[in-house]
Amino acid sequence: MKSQKSDGKCMINSFSGESKHTLDEKGRLSIPAKYRRWLTDNSDYVFVVTKGSDPCLVAYPFIEWDVLAEKLLKLSQFKKKNRAFVRAFSRASTRLKCDKQGRILLSQQLLDYAKIKKDVVIIGTLNCMEFWDPETLDKHKESQINLDDDYFEDLGEIL
Repeated sequence: MKSQKSDGKCMINSFSGESKHTLDEKGRLSIPAKYRRWLTDNSDYVFVVTKGSDPCLVAYPFIEWDVLAEKLLKLSQFKKKNRAFVRAFSRASTRLKCDKQGRILLSQQLLDYAKIKKDVVIIGTLNCMEFWDPETLDKHKESQINLDDDYFEDLGEIL
């Protein structure tokens, strides 16, 4: 996500960190102010929420969703796997606008997929946010992978 500094230079904004929240009685989730501040003025705090590749939900600012959609449109629609992937990825997607209190209303279908009942861990993952059930996150195998010094060294060479 890019935005303009007052001096006209471009800077990249990103979601990072973790916070814990609770769904209200209507199933609304409050998006932390630290994440809402990265959105551009004309975005009106609109997110597209969909099923994640892991057992979580992923929320993209609409600008990031459009970037992803452009990439998906480049896949050949003559390949069954491509069509199936785009269909599976987009069919659960919902465009949600924050209300005046910064909350979004998550569908029961999405909540069921991520096993979210009441408590939610929100994790900023650079261009999007992940919404996790705390117990599911604790048990998720990928979340327990030990990223040792060798991994960071190897990754450092790539970056």
